[in-house]
Amino acid sequence: MKAVTALLLIGVVLRIDSILGALPSSIQVCRRSNPEINKCIVDSVNALRPLLASGKISDDFSIPPLEPLALATVNMDRGSEFKATFSDLLVSGPSQFQIDNLKVNLEKMTFDFNIYLPKLSFRGKYDLKIKLLLLNIAGIGDLKGVLENSRARVKLYTERYNKDGQQYMRVKRLAVKIQIEKGQFDMKDLFNGDPVLSQVGNQFINDNSRLFLDELTPGLERSLSETFKSTANEILQLATMDDIFPA
Repeated sequence: MKAVTALLLIGVVLRIDSILGALPSSIQVCRRSNPEINKCIVDSVNALRPLLASGKISDDFSIPPLEPLALATVNMDRGSEFKATFSDLLVSGPSQFQIDNLKVNLEKMTFDFNIYLPKLSFRGKYDLKIKLLLLNIAGIGDLKGVLENSRARVKLYTERYNKDGQQYMRVKRLAVKIQIEKGQFDMKDLFNGDPVLSQVGNQFINDNSRLFLDELTPGLERSLSETFKSTANEILQLATMDDIFPA
């Protein structure tokens, strides 16, 4: 679920930067010579906020919509006591993101920023087997829930490379630290669909949501880093460095 929290805003920033070459009139270009480039990028993202929900930036240019945001399968594995797969995830609320404290270092090719999402509602499929305290919980079925006050600190490490006589950029590594203040989950068909045990399992998870989220977060951080690195590089290969950050 937390893939939403960081994938969203990292994706927004890089999607916007990576398409500057197309120059839709709705996108504010941030030149590398701008002494306030950090503020420029944040302002560019904020100006696009009304258009990001639908993904239609202009009549001729679109990106994947943020409402709802569709996520690829997220796999988590912390050993025999914690295995989970979340798939077919659709998330509502990502377009209400807030980004701050953005720091861009074009010499070192790093991007450092915070993300805040006040509320995210999600639904999808789950397959999990976990042990929380003395209770073993397992099941396969439909998932829905809400995450409130989600925050992430993100750092992208990128590098330049040459292709066809042009200079491009790509992500070498993505580091992300996630904090979720509160989560509410509803997993159908826990304990092979036993209605009583399923209710007990969901109640236990929600009564101990802090413990559940703390167990969930490390796997999500790893999955997010791997998934987004691949996604970001697919996007970045579409534009040269001069397109992304003109002089």
